[in-house]
Amino acid sequence: MTLKTHPSKQPNYQRLKEEMDGRDENSGIHNVGKQEETDGHIRFTDVGPHSVRLEWGDPDMTANAQQKFQIRWKNEDTDFTKTTDTNHFEIKQLLPGTRYDITVVAMEENSEKSLCASVCTAIPAPENFEYVSEDAKTIRLYWKSPRKMDPSLYRFQVIMFKNEEETQSATVKSDVNTAVIDDLLPATEYKAIIKTMLNNLKLSKPAVLIVHTKPPPPENLQIKNEASSVCLKWADPIIDKNPHRFRVIWSSETNAMESLTDKAEMNVSGLKPGTEYYFSVRTLVELNGTKLESCPVKITHRTNINMESVLMELGLQSHLKNKLTLKLVLELRRLSDEGETGHSFTSLPWLFLRKLMMLNSSARRFKCASKSKSETSIGINIIKTSEDKKGINPLDLITGLFHCADPFLQQEMALKMSVCQFAVPLLLPNCDTKESTLMLWALRDITKQFRLHGLEENSIVLTDLPLISFVRLGKNCVSKSEFLNKLLSSKQQNYDTFFHWKLASGNFPRKISNGLVEISWSLPSGRETIDKFKEPVAVANLRGDVSEFDVQFAFLSQTSSAVFLFCDDLDSNQTFLNSLQLRSKLVLVCTTKDQKSQRNLEQNLAVLKLKTDSVILKHENMNDDEFVDTLQKAVVKTLADSSKISIEKMSKIAPDLGIDVDENDAICQNAKIKADKITKDIGNIPEYKMRELPLQGKPLKELSKMEKEMCRLRKAQKKSIEQYKSELKSQIHNLKMEQGRNNMREAVVHFISGLCCSSNEQLYFLKWMKMNLDKLTRKHISMLDKQYRELCRNPTEDKEHLRDLDNQFANSSLGVQHFMRELSQLYESAHFQKTWNHLHLQKLPEICAQLMLNGFPLELIDGDASNIPLTWIGDVLAALNKLTSPHNKIRVVTVLGVQSSGKSTLLNTMFGVQFAVSSGRCTRGAFMLLIGVSEEFRSELKCDYILVIDTEGLKSLELAKLDDSYEHDNELATLVVGLSDITIINIAMENATEMKDTLQIVVHAFLRMKEVGKKPCCHFAHQNTADVAVQDKILRERISFFQQLDDMTNAAAKMEKKSNNYKFTDILEYDINKNNWYIPGLWLGTPPMAPVNTGYSEEVSNFKDGMLNVLRKTKFPAQDFMEFAEWIRSLWKAVQFENFIFSFRNSLVAEAYSKLCAEFNTWEWAFKKHMIDWYTKSETKISNMGVMSVQSESAVNLDRVLAALNCEADNELEKEEKNLLDTIQQYFENELEHAHLVENHKEDFLNSARGLRREVEMDIRIKLENAILIQKGIEKVEHIKQEQRDTMRDKVLSLIQVCRSRTNTLSESELNEEFEKIWNDILKDNYFTALPKQDVVKETYRLLYNNLEMKSGAVREMLSKVTSLDQCGTGKFFAIMKMNIFQKIRGSLRPAERSKKHKLMQLACDKIIHQSETFIANKTEPKSDYNSADIQELLCSIDKNLESCSESEINPEVEAALKIHICGIAARAFQKMHDDYIQRNDPLKSLENFKEEWLADFKDLYYQRDQCQNKAETCMNKCFGPAVMEYIKKRLGPDIVDEMLSGETGLDFGTRSFFQFSLLKKLLWEDNFSNILEYVQNYEAYVTAWISEKIVEHFSKKGALSKLEIKHLNVIINKLKEAVDSAQSKADVCSGIGSFVTYVCRRLNKELVIPSDTLKASLALNNSNPAEFIDCFKSSIEKMHKRLEERLREEKNVKQKLTGLSVSNPQQVLFSRVFGCGKKCPFCSAPCEAGGKKHAMHFVSIHRPQGIGCYSWVQTDKLVPDICSSLVASEMTFRHKDTGFQWHPNKEYRQIYPDWLIQPDTTIEATDFWKYIFAKYNKAFAEKYRLKPADIPADWYWISVHQANKCLEDTFKMRRS
Repeated sequence: MTLKTHPSKQPNYQRLKEEMDGRDENSGIHNVGKQEETDGHIRFTDVGPHSVRLEWGDPDMTANAQQKFQIRWKNEDTDFTKTTDTNHFEIKQLLPGTRYDITVVAMEENSEKSLCASVCTAIPAPENFEYVSEDAKTIRLYWKSPRKMDPSLYRFQVIMFKNEEETQSATVKSDVNTAVIDDLLPATEYKAIIKTMLNNLKLSKPAVLIVHTKPPPPENLQIKNEASSVCLKWADPIIDKNPHRFRVIWSSETNAMESLTDKAEMNVSGLKPGTEYYFSVRTLVELNGTKLESCPVKITHRTNINMESVLMELGLQSHLKNKLTLKLVLELRRLSDEGETGHSFTSLPWLFLRKLMMLNSSARRFKCASKSKSETSIGINIIKTSEDKKGINPLDLITGLFHCADPFLQQEMALKMSVCQFAVPLLLPNCDTKESTLMLWALRDITKQFRLHGLEENSIVLTDLPLISFVRLGKNCVSKSEFLNKLLSSKQQNYDTFFHWKLASGNFPRKISNGLVEISWSLPSGRETIDKFKEPVAVANLRGDVSEFDVQFAFLSQTSSAVFLFCDDLDSNQTFLNSLQLRSKLVLVCTTKDQKSQRNLEQNLAVLKLKTDSVILKHENMNDDEFVDTLQKAVVKTLADSSKISIEKMSKIAPDLGIDVDENDAICQNAKIKADKITKDIGNIPEYKMRELPLQGKPLKELSKMEKEMCRLRKAQKKSIEQYKSELKSQIHNLKMEQGRNNMREAVVHFISGLCCSSNEQLYFLKWMKMNLDKLTRKHISMLDKQYRELCRNPTEDKEHLRDLDNQFANSSLGVQHFMRELSQLYESAHFQKTWNHLHLQKLPEICAQLMLNGFPLELIDGDASNIPLTWIGDVLAALNKLTSPHNKIRVVTVLGVQSSGKSTLLNTMFGVQFAVSSGRCTRGAFMLLIGVSEEFRSELKCDYILVIDTEGLKSLELAKLDDSYEHDNELATLVVGLSDITIINIAMENATEMKDTLQIVVHAFLRMKEVGKKPCCHFAHQNTADVAVQDKILRERISFFQQLDDMTNAAAKMEKKSNNYKFTDILEYDINKNNWYIPGLWLGTPPMAPVNTGYSEEVSNFKDGMLNVLRKTKFPAQDFMEFAEWIRSLWKAVQFENFIFSFRNSLVAEAYSKLCAEFNTWEWAFKKHMIDWYTKSETKISNMGVMSVQSESAVNLDRVLAALNCEADNELEKEEKNLLDTIQQYFENELEHAHLVENHKEDFLNSARGLRREVEMDIRIKLENAILIQKGIEKVEHIKQEQRDTMRDKVLSLIQVCRSRTNTLSESELNEEFEKIWNDILKDNYFTALPKQDVVKETYRLLYNNLEMKSGAVREMLSKVTSLDQCGTGKFFAIMKMNIFQKIRGSLRPAERSKKHKLMQLACDKIIHQSETFIANKTEPKSDYNSADIQELLCSIDKNLESCSESEINPEVEAALKIHICGIAARAFQKMHDDYIQRNDPLKSLENFKEEWLADFKDLYYQRDQCQNKAETCMNKCFGPAVMEYIKKRLGPDIVDEMLSGETGLDFGTRSFFQFSLLKKLLWEDNFSNILEYVQNYEAYVTAWISEKIVEHFSKKGALSKLEIKHLNVIINKLKEAVDSAQSKADVCSGIGSFVTYVCRRLNKELVIPSDTLKASLALNNSNPAEFIDCFKSSIEKMHKRLEERLREEKNVKQKLTGLSVSNPQQVLFSRVFGCGKKCPFCSAPCEAGGKKHAMHFVSIHRPQGIGCYSWVQTDKLVPDICSSLVASEMTFRHKDTGFQWHPNKEYRQIYPDWLIQPDTTIEATDFWKYIFAKYNKAFAEKYRLKPADIPADWYWISVHQANKCLEDTFKMRRS
């Protein structure tokens, strides 16, 4: 450090030594430039080295301009003179340090005065005096020479002081400007002075400098190295206790840091491993406030590389403790890495693992994205590219991943690497501990096949093989690993088994992988032209210099047959080579560059003591192929006399050398013991399975067959179908009980014990089980294969023996899935019997669910018995749902294809999984496996897991011999397609026939799914498309392929009884350009040495990305595990029936449909309610028009009003229809309601919406026309009434004038007499024209005759006998069957059938009469006039109802009698209606009704009494009061409906299914046969009565109806008050009472219908003051409000109130809502429950025994117990009028009833409700129908009422108390 000090800044310059005083004044030390004065007049103002300034005289005196001064000065040699006219002067060019005598002479005119003085010029001191402390004992002083001085005249004097004592001094020549002072004390303060010394020894003023020597530096600096820290130590140089510290500075190329310490050591942490650092340590001392630093002690050191540092770069440091799991690695992640480039170091492990799990042979080829890149042109066409590279050697990455992986991921990585023909770790080094681990467990799952003396297959760790090891000593000019690859590869293609530096990223130095021993194998394929070695051999390769890895080398020496040592520098490595003591052969491999190096090599070999088996020299003229051939010959020679060893045997040697064995983990060994305990005694596999796994095999197959027969009912023959089902049920029950009697075998107990341990041990246990069982299976199949070959060689082979061997082959598979299958059957049996004997049996679903989360595949379909254990699967999925909730959403991907077409391989490659495939066999059944979705990817995929299903191959050779093999394939395809979101169809391109058969099967499956509401996505994987021209052929192939799919879809539609012209794209989501994937062959070369084709894995990766993009874009919501379980259940049940499409019943679909129906009912009611409100207001407006037209001068044209209202109604309907259609559309676009499941019902509901609009439109038009028609009649009457009122008014006013003109006042009686006179006069003078009266009876008869005139002569004869129609229809109607002779003969043979037809006819007629009576009551309820259109509408309604009763076969005579009966009722009702209307509107009667009011008004006017209060109350009570009550009635209906739909009864009316549930439950618990019979026979009447009862019951509680009424009362009262307030604010309105009331009426003309005649009569005569009247009017409103409220509260007869509702009868609205289309099942007459009225298909949730509907056997007259939901699945037949009385198969019922969907019962308990009812009331039904009781299966009598109730709850998905 250099310290610069300037004199001006040094306070010590003012402190001169006292010893310097007293010296010669000319010495220039003390009195430099001393001033001399004479008489005090000469003053020296500045004395310098070369000039002086002086002045004289009085300073305040101004010199005279005439006066001059002469200045003289001289030194010893020279005199000088100057003249000036001022009193000051500067003398220049003087010599430094010289005395001058100066005289100043004042020259005046008369005299001269002189002044004298002497002065000595100053001697300049050296300038810029500074120093540098060079070390603890030496300083160097620097200065600059004085300016303008002759160097020959002076020199410098330097003196050093310590504590004011002089220690050193020196004189320096003038041309030297530096001086070194040594032998100083460390860390000490000195004072240095320097003076200029003239030749005459005169000295300048001194320059003073305080200097400090440096502290002594630390001594003996030492460093102890770690990876990310170092420990520095040094000796403290300061022995005394002076306070001091040390500064430590460390730096690398990129940054520098420092720290202080008081101790002689320091730990420096946070260093970057493998980096060169520069360390320096300085001593720090503070001396008199100055901080001093010693010279640094420096050391350079490179930090070690440790595992953590490398893993930190890779982002894996946390996984050293928390190991990576296979589950985590297989998670689906967002694709952020493209190709082989990672965006960061931390992405590289995941890029490698992703590729490795997908068997991509380019997995080791990766790089990290460069930070910068530049290109420089060098010469012509040469471009030099430079990159700021940063990377990692793939071997380091692999080593790090193995350290971070748990044992199961290690196994999977090793297996995948082996398949890719990568070398795998045999000894895994730990660079931190310098220890190695033998990877026995990691390699144990690798199984290899090769041909030696036949096909051999075994675990590679159990196979004894010769081991050849390759090591390197020192640096080599050739790549050992590169030549190893050439040695192992065929000449046609080189495989990079061992990674080397010439590969991508191989140039990066290895950090943690040195010491790694990799192993690979050369296995023969049995082809001499391909195989490099005739026998299998293992090859080991040590990474790094062998001299640094003694343990690994010792291990290889002991286990290898030969060690090939590559060494080019024998001279440098002689010590190591001479020390070798090998048990194995040593082959030395050396490389020489030229002749000289070859001679040196040969000389070194001669002096070596090393014993070598051979030496291979690669000289400069030997090419690579020759060198590889030489190596190969050496290896072959070695193999001729070699020992063999397995990796498992190596594990016995490793511990002796200090090498750990990964398999020696205690948990692993415990699990192995448990697994061995199960598998050790397995000999003959088929016998073992029969003995230890008894619940599968034949018993399970038998049970599966019976369950399928329960659905298909093929063998019922002539038995009653329900009796047959009952027998099957009993047999199934017995089989299950027999299963339950099987005790749990010891092997299964041990297996459960293995599952119930810790999670880690459990996984070890299952892995050991798999490997042990695979080993046993391979051994057993190998033995059978040997027997089979021997038999085939024998020309007289025993075919029976061959068949037996075939069966043994089929039953020789034994895997973990068989044990899991046994557990599933144990669980099913325990669940069935409700006995849980084993402690852990109930916990098995949770255990299995956890296994699935860990990546363990679960068997979905038992491939041997074609069975799904639904309870087991359901409970496992329920446990999964619980474990994962709320993140429990899944998407399902399934693969289908021909057997052995690579389906499992495709899935394993795509998702990195390993499905449990039995060794030596293809997949049987179906397995499902869970793959997690990473958290950040879930929002994109909209799911949490992908569930992958692998299936057995279609067109299996094992099943091809069976008759139902095609059916089996169809069932499997249907099931898995139905479960899937995406189905992969795997097609092997080389077999066109099989491809066509496969497509035919899957097209059936897709068609079925479309029909049940699912439209899955399909992708076709075309395998083995290796043709280079495939891209050119693809377009043609796609078009041809697509045409085939369309043709097959049409064929499948015909087979499935669908006549539509279907295209393939109609049944699923398929894009010809995006849904076909052309995948090349799997292997690149000939196995077993062929790696996986990179093109295969890359195309599969693209395929996977394409599917994930489909899932990203899908609009359908993901399902949870419970929904998935329901799909499994429903699909499996449906495929067990022959006719899948019409057998499918799914609770999710049912629930979605139920929700849709409920929503649609809500929307439908909102639509209707809106239009009811609109019509109510419109009708009110029409009703008020008569009043307005009478009051106004211009008459209102009612026809125009009708047209305007019709137009307005159309607009309202258009708007509401659009809203309804939009709402339906939005519902189906909603992802949360499972709307996609009912997509095929969408058009039905859209049609229902359109139909609703048409229905409401027609209803409103009719009502508007009727209202206008009524109003036209009222208008005529009103004109007559108004004329009468005007006449009466004039008469009364005239009478008042007459009476008032009299002198005396008339009394009350006199006034009465006068009024009576004019009243009589008016009646005499006016002619009161009555309305014309019609003969309704006659009109009705005419219309009836017109309706029936085209019928037979018998009908016309019946009409002619009707003398008076109003006398008809007075009693009960009886349908009388009249038959001709042929009908009688035919009928006499079937009396029971004739009786049944008569009953059906009578029931139909009763129903039509009831409907007609309801129609008549609705038409006659309004107080309007008769309209002949009503009779025509009635007759049309009867005709329509007759058409719907076609099964009753009503003949023309009965039809005529029925219409006569109904028209008689109608004629009487309509005649009464007409007569009442005439009576009400008689003008004379109307006038008489108001006589008392006219009299009262007459008296009031005469006496001039105030009429305000009286008139206001009259107006309010007689006009507004009735109008308010009518207002309430009109609006009460919709409110009652709202309350019934939203209150506690809302669920009952939510949908037709819910309604049926409520009805049937009521029937069940009421236990009343009469009600049941009424429900069955007269469903509509029963439902109507039940709805009325429900309404009355609900609104009778807590005054519910009164509350609604009061609510509307309050609303209209407020509106009335607002109208009054508005009228008051208008002056012109308040000018008269009439105008005021008219205004109020106009304001409320859409709310209230004011009785016009009453209003006019009340206001005709009045003398009220308008203002007072208004006040009275307002008070009357309050009184009326109170009175009406009290009245409404008092009236509690709800039933009566409901009867009086004028608009929107709630019973009818609710009935219409739940009654639906009114269709009934053609077999059992159960009512249709489908939503909407325009649905395409009718269905019923629970069908009834046919006997309940009066069906009987023709031969026995016994009621039929069979249920149509069973019959449609059986081989039974039926006949009916609709079949032309020809027998027709029940299965083909849709040919007769195409609009009915009768689904078979999914369980035998599905119809328990009606079974219970029929069994209980069998005799009662028989008595009622006059038939014999049915032969009911015995088990029906065992059904309890609670079971029947449960049947209802399960069927309708209702759980209610």
